[in-house]
Amino acid sequence: MEKDDGEDWVKAVRRRLLAWYGEAKRDLPWRVDRDPYRILVSEVMLVQTTVTAVIPYFERFLRAFPDFEALARAEEDEVVKVWEGLGYYRRARQLHAAARMVVESHGGVMPDDPAAVLALPGVGRYMAGAILSQAFDRPEPILEANSQRVLARLLAWDGDLKAAATKSRLWEAAARLVPPRHAGEFNQGLMELGALVCTPRSPRCLVCPLSAQCEAKRRGLQDELPKVGPRPAPLAVSEACAVVASQGRVLVVRRQAPGLWAGFWEFPTIHREGADPAGRSFGEPVDLDEGVRRLTGIRVRSGDLARTLTYSVTKHRVALEVYNATATTGEPKPGPGFSEARWIEPQGLTELTLSSAGRRLASAVAENPAAWGLE
Repeated sequence: MEKDDGEDWVKAVRRRLLAWYGEAKRDLPWRVDRDPYRILVSEVMLVQTTVTAVIPYFERFLRAFPDFEALARAEEDEVVKVWEGLGYYRRARQLHAAARMVVESHGGVMPDDPAAVLALPGVGRYMAGAILSQAFDRPEPILEANSQRVLARLLAWDGDLKAAATKSRLWEAAARLVPPRHAGEFNQGLMELGALVCTPRSPRCLVCPLSAQCEAKRRGLQDELPKVGPRPAPLAVSEACAVVASQGRVLVVRRQAPGLWAGFWEFPTIHREGADPAGRSFGEPVDLDEGVRRLTGIRVRSGDLARTLTYSVTKHRVALEVYNATATTGEPKPGPGFSEARWIEPQGLTELTLSSAGRRLASAVAENPAAWGLE
């Protein structure tokens, strides 16, 4: 710590932040109690997702799986379907695996030992600290997007937030600041302050409870800090898919594990150009008709371009061209990387587990089958 970051400074930060959080905290569904299951579910959902977006998914998930035992008993497909729409589906699978470990290794009760919590699938240092402090009031630090911004400004730390040295420095600060009692409230207060007051742009220093302790504010650097390196441009991807019609039904395939969208259903899709995050390339260029045959065993005759969908996945930006197609011969047989290929009624499409782009296309097909030759 800096020379002015002594015990009086630490005590002032703790006291002021706890008092502010007690008055200003938002009424969020995972804060109704200190149930470690609810805390774990919320923290997994909040990774790379905003609080506002998470709330309806959290409530739906808790209705389906109210505790560790219910989640552990569920099939993975059920869990992913309930999670559908939140994205980053690996989180859902890790949460499911964590619930099974809690049930199998800890009798359905979340352990309060740091090593045991860190051993749960998908749980890293931040999430372990959040669970241990909020559920068990253990003085474990946290560091995530909001809290690291608050800490960087408090210390006037001008290193790149993405740098290892910065992460190490801010973890040290978080560890020193977390109090021996009310650790969960303090940690939530750090995150809440970053979300509501110490925002990325135009921080509201006039109403900040820590403005008197903030070195960035004292130096007039609050609008310049923290520093974050430029985000790389997304990698372009070009794909094409076919909505294949036959006797009023549409052709779909299911992806195998592992890999992106494992277990998800989709319309037969091929890679065309650019990066290939979903591993769709055949190793050689093929047209859409040949690609569909290799993926499904069905020979098709594709028609006009029906629409183009764009979507983002990880660090990629995908342009997906969608074509009408008609089946000519063959029986559904899944190709490499797929576990199933089948015909399905248009109205059944929305019951399948699909990616966000897949859901958009499925809804369009189900709402107007005739436009896709499904009469």
